[in-house]
Amino acid sequence: MHPTIKITAALLGGTLWLAAGALQAQTTPAAASAMPASPATSTPSATPAAAATASVSQAQFTTAVTNREPADDISTLDNSHTQVFFFTALKDAAGQTITHRWQYNGQTMAEVKFEPKANHWRVWSSKTLIPGQTGTWTVEVVDGSDKVLASKTLDYTAAAAATPEATHKVQAATKTTPPPAAVTHGDR
Repeated sequence: MHPTIKITAALLGGTLWLAAGALQAQTTPAAASAMPASPATSTPSATPAAAATASVSQAQFTTAVTNREPADDISTLDNSHTQVFFFTALKDAAGQTITHRWQYNGQTMAEVKFEPKANHWRVWSSKTLIPGQTGTWTVEVVDGSDKVLASKTLDYTAAAAATPEATHKVQAATKTTPPPAAVTHGDR
């Protein structure tokens, strides 16, 4: 049988009191000597080790994420595109809550929370952009205590308008010309 401990909790005068009951299993002499003499004289448990401080080894805006990797690293995007991703590679973040805080011109628009399961973990979030919302987009990578671990900005700009003059130049440059006359080489 496995040893089990009954724990009773009582609230007395605003203070929480815990009392441990007797072990309900057979114990060996070595195990019995390792147990405290009585529940009242047990020593407090050791303080759990502090969680490692999470850090960011890579943070970037990208137009896509493929096979858990960013397709590119962008700092400007024109409004002919309506979706953008933010990719982050985290270190020592297992068991912590990490947030991508999306801000538009200084105003928080969305928060996406992640709970990494290992010390090296890659996460990404995406945002559908409205073409009329040109300006500065910022993503802050924030830990559970609201500490900013990384921050990047993206300039979302108006797409270049096609002018009749520019359109004419493009059409002129794409006109086909006949291939040159065939050239023959003589024997040497």
